[in-house]
Amino acid sequence: MESNKRMFMAREHWEKETRAKYIKEKPERRPRFVTDAGIEVRPLYSPLDLAEQGFDYEKDLGFPGEYPYTRGINPSMNRGEPFRVRIYSGFGTPEDSNERYRKILAWGADEVQIASDLPSQIGYDSDHIMSKGEIGRVGVSINSLQDMEILFAGIPLNSFKRVGMMGNSIGPIALALLIALGEKQGLKPEEYVVDLQNDPIKEYIARGTYIFPMDRAVHFACDAIEYCAQKAAHWYPMHMCVNHINASGSGSTKGMAFAMSNGLVYIDDLLRRGLTIDQIAPLLILYVDEREDFFVTIGNCRAARKVWAGLMRDRFGAKDSDAMAIKMNCYSHGGETLKEPKNNIVRIAFAALAYALGGVQFLQDASYDEAMATPNDEACKVSIRTLQIIAHELGFSRTVDPLGGSYYLESLTKEIEQGILAEMVKVEELGGSLLAIEKGYCQGVITRGAVRRQREFETGERVSVGVNIFKSDENLPPGSFRVNPQVEERQLARLRALKAERDGARVRETLSGVREAALRGQNMVEPVLEAVRAYATVGEICQVLREIYGEHQVVAQF
Repeated sequence: MESNKRMFMAREHWEKETRAKYIKEKPERRPRFVTDAGIEVRPLYSPLDLAEQGFDYEKDLGFPGEYPYTRGINPSMNRGEPFRVRIYSGFGTPEDSNERYRKILAWGADEVQIASDLPSQIGYDSDHIMSKGEIGRVGVSINSLQDMEILFAGIPLNSFKRVGMMGNSIGPIALALLIALGEKQGLKPEEYVVDLQNDPIKEYIARGTYIFPMDRAVHFACDAIEYCAQKAAHWYPMHMCVNHINASGSGSTKGMAFAMSNGLVYIDDLLRRGLTIDQIAPLLILYVDEREDFFVTIGNCRAARKVWAGLMRDRFGAKDSDAMAIKMNCYSHGGETLKEPKNNIVRIAFAALAYALGGVQFLQDASYDEAMATPNDEACKVSIRTLQIIAHELGFSRTVDPLGGSYYLESLTKEIEQGILAEMVKVEELGGSLLAIEKGYCQGVITRGAVRRQREFETGERVSVGVNIFKSDENLPPGSFRVNPQVEERQLARLRALKAERDGARVRETLSGVREAALRGQNMVEPVLEAVRAYATVGEICQVLREIYGEHQVVAQF
């Protein structure tokens, strides 16, 4: 107490004498400094700031690998196995992407996450009218198991430490495609690891690649988790996604609260099926996002681990450390710009470093040309090398939680934690995630955040070097990647040939099995898997489910 009193007096002297006199002569750049998360940043942090927040080392920080996991989910972290280098990639036809995947593997990436095109993500085949003009554009076109076979031709699934697909509204279908492909390659489920995003709720908040009504989408996604809990407990069938929610405008703290609240909906569904929290929680990954502030990025990871551990232990009674210690995946962005795109290499590297210091398990980063187009080979390689340099050079991985104990970081972590919990209470008061979305609450938060960010950019409060300060007249560089214009023609020809050559009777029989299982409310993975094995297409399977489940109808919010 006496030392705190002396420190308080010393801080008062510094603020009123030393600092006040200095800034009177040399004013600071702005009167207030505030993070995108809405936290006002003080000019200096000391032990007093922690004391004023009621900071308790054992309760708030502890040790890596022990509750509340603020400092990391295991005692070694990057001293043992560094974070996995993850690449999100896919474009054009499966042949096009296969060529890129071979390069990614040779460059040393640990995991490839299949970027499928928009029609594939929302359950339309290439020959559907809704697919026209979008085939292979923002990802690889996947119509059937045949496309998956070509995509991974000469690349066994266990060549990578993990392989997955982003298809939030088709999770069980994506899972079935990867199971069936493993079978074709002669692999048993225990010989490779599948990693799915499979988080449909966030699509209704932020991104829009939804298919079914929300309650049906939740149940469908949970089918994949239940299947893995029972048959492949070392797989990762869901990422609770902050990324698109924050990117749309929520801010990372509110985005984290929304993603965790979504996670509670999935957990409740699975508990009603008779699974235990210690079976469910280890299968979930948190897809963290913060692209505005280096230190908030780190604090966000630490606070999220602490909040999640508390929820799992105190709300659901988890006993297993794997259920309480949430694994994290991140996509390191740094406000990439169209102008002077090679500056993005620096932005992305610092964003990736922040996640590494925050203690994530799986890390992918943007490519410097991503604001222009699908990344080219050089940009993709630089992306991989950036993560490898952070993992293996410059001493970043020599100690666990190297910034732990920073007065600023610990204060920030505490404030972010309180912000996440407060926002989760608001969502719960509205009846949980689904009702909060139906009432337009989450969308309203995002809209106001996006407007605020744009206003700050226009006034210069939000800075982008080369864009709104230190502007240049430099034009976009030539040679940006472009998808082969013949992609659509090639995919349509392949799909026509598949439908003509496959066993039509078997396809009809398996699709009937999908229909019957959906009507009975069964877990859909096994019937979908049978249809996939018969070379039924993604669009055909989804059409059956649309007829049973219906489609989400958007209600305009103003």
